[in-house]
Amino acid sequence: MKLSLLLTCAFICLLLAPASRAAEEPADAQALRNEIDALRQQLEAQKRDYDARLQLLRQALDKLAAQQPVRHQLPEEAPAEPDLEALLQQLQQPPEEHRPGIDWGRAFQSFNPDISVIIDTFYHHDDSEEGISHVLGGIDGFGHSHGHEGHHHAETENGFNLRHLELYLGAEVDPYFKAWAIPAISEEGAELEEAVIQTTGLPYGLQVKAGKFFSEFCRVNAQHSHEWDFVDAPLINQLVFGDHGLNDKGVQLSWLAPTDVPLTLALEAFQGDNETMFSHVGGDELPDRSGPRVLVQWLKLAPEIGGNHGIQFGGFHGSGVHQEAHDGDGDGVEDHWLDGTSLFWGGDVVYKYDSPAAHEQGDVVLQGEYLSRRRDLNVENHALAPAVIGNNRVDQQDGIYLQGTYGFLPRWRAGARWDLAGITNKQKLPDGTAESFDDSNRYTGMIDWTLTEFSRLRFQVSQGRYAAEGEKDKVTQFFLQLMVSLGSHGAHKF
Repeated sequence: MKLSLLLTCAFICLLLAPASRAAEEPADAQALRNEIDALRQQLEAQKRDYDARLQLLRQALDKLAAQQPVRHQLPEEAPAEPDLEALLQQLQQPPEEHRPGIDWGRAFQSFNPDISVIIDTFYHHDDSEEGISHVLGGIDGFGHSHGHEGHHHAETENGFNLRHLELYLGAEVDPYFKAWAIPAISEEGAELEEAVIQTTGLPYGLQVKAGKFFSEFCRVNAQHSHEWDFVDAPLINQLVFGDHGLNDKGVQLSWLAPTDVPLTLALEAFQGDNETMFSHVGGDELPDRSGPRVLVQWLKLAPEIGGNHGIQFGGFHGSGVHQEAHDGDGDGVEDHWLDGTSLFWGGDVVYKYDSPAAHEQGDVVLQGEYLSRRRDLNVENHALAPAVIGNNRVDQQDGIYLQGTYGFLPRWRAGARWDLAGITNKQKLPDGTAESFDDSNRYTGMIDWTLTEFSRLRFQVSQGRYAAEGEKDKVTQFFLQLMVSLGSHGAHKF
């Protein structure tokens, strides 16, 4: 019995020993845990307090914006740093009607637009006798078709050339509009490339753009020259629309359709002032046509093809008034005048592969376009050949280009392009005769190095065979181009 009692007591002592040791642990460890828990609770309480203050401040700013009209001038003196507590107390007071004030956010935005400057300069050399500008202006079927034959162009010279200095200014105007303006300054003077007001909040996928802008019927025409993958535009686009592309005053209505495949439809109306396709002469010999004189329709379809791949198909059609005045005998006085319509149509496709590697290494861009034009012009007056008055001249030309670029190293790209203009190249003359002309072609290769998003250096070489006066002129060109951007803006990053 005693032995049993002793064993029981020993067993109870063994059970109580760990609990006794745990109770004897240092008291400061438990205190440290308590301090950590208290700090955590304190931080969470401060965070909730700061979140509440931020929310109250946002509501306060919204309330001020609703109560106070916007002034269009900045104050003479900069305001003092706002006191948060004073601002909150002020907001708790009932609003005063007609109280003068300033919406500082909008005033700051209004006087601080996004600004950037692009400088585009290049060295050029070609082996033609009269220069590449003269060669392109005399291509059979395409040349000498301006509204006024005296129209001036900036010529590409052998040696150093400054294409232009392009200035960008743009901003979000308010919840309903954004706007931008892009003047281009060259040695010949200043020209307004774009001045656009665009809606941002229309329902049902609608968007309106008004002002002066580049038509978006194809990818190349919608781009500024510094955004091209090559120094110059594709040959067919340059011959049909001239050096500046289809760029005019007008309005655009576009609609993003609610479809599974992204589909955009657009209608553009332009005043009609393109040097080669939609020229308006007017005056004593030709009728004055009120604008808009040009309508363009286009669509873009971008089906999903998965991964890092993207593709877009486009189709377009445009038509409008075109007038010409010519000096047939070369005495410096216009002697015959034509009036009628021009139209163009075609399609383009763009494929992109966005490589996961950095700085465009491995990126691939392939694109191509077919473009056809027709001009049907009536002879309104002809001082040298009165018998053809009332007869028509019909021009039909088309062309195609294919190009691609590949990022073979970080920040380095190589590209190639093939141009063919004049697949169809014929003309029906007012005297009843007809002419057919040969085609013109060009092969181009380039390598460019994008040092940063603000600078790009490009070397390009091309060789073309251009149909002129029944013969083929073979011309080789070399370019060394440098472009830099001052200031950062999304639309102007290389």
